[in-house]
Amino acid sequence: MNANADNNSHKYNNHLINESSPYLLSHAHNPVDWYPWGKEALEKAKHDDKPIFLSIGYAACHWCHVMEKESFENEEIASILNENYIAIKVDREQRPDIDQIYMQATMAMTGSGGWPLSVFLTPQLKPFFAGTYFPPENGHGRPGFKYVITELAGGFRAERNHIDEIADKILYALKSSPVPNGAAQLPDKSSVELGYRAVMNGYDSVNGGFGMAPKFLHPIELSFLLKWYSVSHSADALSAVEKTLKAMAYGGIYDQLGGGFHRYSTDGRWLVPHFEKMLYDNALLAVTYGEAYQITKNEPYRQIVEATLDFILREMTDKSGGFYSSLDADSEGEEGKYYVWTKSEIDAILGKKADIFCKYFNVSEYGNFENNTNILNVDKSSLRYFERTELIDDELIKIINELKHKLFDFRSQRVRPLTDDKILISWNGLAISAFCKGYQIIFDDRYKSAAIKAALFIKENMIVNGGLIHSYRDGATSRGEFLEDYAYFMAGLIDLYETVHDYRWIELAVELSHRAMMLFSDDMGNLFLAADNPEEYYIRPKDIADGALPAPGSILIQALIKLGRITGQAKLEKNGGKFLMALSGAISGMPQGMISAFGVLVELIYERNEIVVVGTLDRENFLRKIYQHYIPNGTLIVSDNGSESIPLLEGRKSGGQVSVYICRNFICQRPITDLTELGQALTDIAKSE
Repeated sequence: MNANADNNSHKYNNHLINESSPYLLSHAHNPVDWYPWGKEALEKAKHDDKPIFLSIGYAACHWCHVMEKESFENEEIASILNENYIAIKVDREQRPDIDQIYMQATMAMTGSGGWPLSVFLTPQLKPFFAGTYFPPENGHGRPGFKYVITELAGGFRAERNHIDEIADKILYALKSSPVPNGAAQLPDKSSVELGYRAVMNGYDSVNGGFGMAPKFLHPIELSFLLKWYSVSHSADALSAVEKTLKAMAYGGIYDQLGGGFHRYSTDGRWLVPHFEKMLYDNALLAVTYGEAYQITKNEPYRQIVEATLDFILREMTDKSGGFYSSLDADSEGEEGKYYVWTKSEIDAILGKKADIFCKYFNVSEYGNFENNTNILNVDKSSLRYFERTELIDDELIKIINELKHKLFDFRSQRVRPLTDDKILISWNGLAISAFCKGYQIIFDDRYKSAAIKAALFIKENMIVNGGLIHSYRDGATSRGEFLEDYAYFMAGLIDLYETVHDYRWIELAVELSHRAMMLFSDDMGNLFLAADNPEEYYIRPKDIADGALPAPGSILIQALIKLGRITGQAKLEKNGGKFLMALSGAISGMPQGMISAFGVLVELIYERNEIVVVGTLDRENFLRKIYQHYIPNGTLIVSDNGSESIPLLEGRKSGGQVSVYICRNFICQRPITDLTELGQALTDIAKSE
């Protein structure tokens, strides 16, 4: 999104005009007198004694755009809002704390949630009414937005005491919601199977994935199943992952031309996506496909990793090195227009070979989407085409790839979906991990360079006085420190160290860990999403469960455990265990929402593996051999000569010749100097978990 238009040319300018978020800037010329969340708006609500209308969304949200066009650009509706409310617009990606607080309230009040999130608050920030998308007028059994804001405004004036009572009851219910207590000790190995059963209870054995339509990508669950497979050797776990990964890669949820995954499928069989593309989905899935490749050596998984990372480099990477947040679902006012095709278009572009392409990607005159358009996908009939054609497989694949490139080049000339080009530390941390995984299985230096460049960008531009600044765009930053930034970035720094072997990244991660524990934890072992801020919070935001992203607390715990093992600072691992024990009640009481915590549990209580590589001669080949193996509960230390003050390097010096030391559960094997022997030792680890 570009906010460089001349503001004087617009009929309306509101208080969002100087914001850095592309989502907020896109509403800066609405007739609604929007304010950003902050001191000015909150004090005005109290001074004027007006309710707050809080609207939360994000740039790639299709229905957010619909509600803007229908209601927020409507002058009559804007007039009602301006007269009766203080209207506040929040980018959920820029203020995850505000989003979490009021999403929790909305779920409690209505039983569901989503975006756009529409919440009505007292001047004291207590919610008294909530919903998501509202059409402008009453119809189809839904109240219209104009009706809602008119009735609530009247009720606030005429029945203020009643409104305050409702808000107080909601607040009481939220504060008294039962959260399972932590146990005095960590769950044991048998409890990890509870997580496995929780995941598999939702598994769709017909189409792959979890749950019914709309069907989300669930990389958290898939990665956990791979961890469970590594310690249990459950064929069912691996089968569920492989079926899902293949189904997603063949479906319309995956961009068959440009790589990368859309946010979710509107149907149960992965055909029709909601077309937005999120950085976090693609980063998490690149890691999952990479892990699956390490286990199975199935080449298509490696190809998906490569295509996904190339998509991020091509379309979501700033020249500074940071990664953008998302691509919109819409272009030219239509959802998916950039990605879909009519058969006549393809025939005209590809000529005589169009028939091959159309048969393989299921393109027809009638289409499989709106207005006789086609979403490219591969199914059993596509695969049978390989059997029917006279072309040999390699020749057919070569032709299809050539046609894909030709169509991709044509598509690149279309009007692109808008890009939300703000840079979030949290999502960039996930992307750093993804590019590290990509380098480890593909050995493309572009991926290693991208990970380094992103980490350097954050270090140089988004760390101020030792603290992480959540959001950056064109030199402007947003305020607030959040647990997700520390957790995901620390995890990314650990992965970066294991990829580039520069111990300074571990030192930075340790520094951030101390600040994270100071800001976000309490004496009981609880982890909060943000530092306490009574001026803005009626309840301190805390969310221990996974959502589209893994629970930040679980990832912080995982990072603390790994940092403790790498550095030898036992207190870090001890703190990780303390925080995990605080979650133990939730782990056993609501396992379906705690899958990332189960993943941490695997790394903490199952056999630990330490791999120490010392020396420089032919080291790259030894590291490549290590990277070929999936060892989720492993610690990797790499040193030129063993001189660093790291406990695992004690007594392990080298004059150049590479020696690899493998220790399991504090018992070390003799040093390995032969590649074949190393490969066998790593295979033995995988078999014996």
